[in-house]
Amino acid sequence: MFQPKYHEATVNEIKRILKPSGKAYLSLGFYPPLGFMGKEEWSKMLKGFKVEQRDGSSDMWAVVSIKTG
Repeated sequence: MFQPKYHEATVNEIKRILKPSGKAYLSLGFYPPLGFMGKEEWSKMLKGFKVEQRDGSSDMWAVVSIKTG
């Protein structure tokens, strides 16, 4: 469950288990009012990763990998 109080822990766990060459697909559905995470928080969460691909419309999804260097 990706509730706001668990965001940091969830991101840290994804980073921990993701292999250096691995990628993860993150999807949170929609921005408010249909979803529960706003654009600012979503952008902040993605800063912890190298974003390989993401949707720029109303959906919130991204393919991410571990930042190197």
